[in-house]
Amino acid sequence: MANRTAGQVLSQVDALLPNQYTLEEKRRWLQQAEGFVCEEILHETLGETFSDETELRVPPPYDELYRFYLEAQIHYANGETVRCNNASTAWNNAFLTYRDHPDGAKAGRNDGS
Repeated sequence: MANRTAGQVLSQVDALLPNQYTLEEKRRWLQQAEGFVCEEILHETLGETFSDETELRVPPPYDELYRFYLEAQIHYANGETVRCNNASTAWNNAFLTYRDHPDGAKAGRNDGS
């Protein structure tokens, strides 16, 4: 199964959580989430270019973490503390699950194994 693109995640979030935020703002939030994955798990730098066609690095089924991060940012911007906390908890759980999974850990190794 291929990794999802940024545009696919943005469309999913808009379908599940209608909101007033611009595509540019949501793309910036998604880029932040991808940056956390790159820096903290994969130990690499996120590239300069990030568009709807960008293929995200986390594969299914772990890629739901992107959705949770965007939902948390939307709820935070709306001042919805409880919803933000719920989405943030889901993001943290998904992020740590991917980090601790053998595929996530393998992707982040620098020792060639």
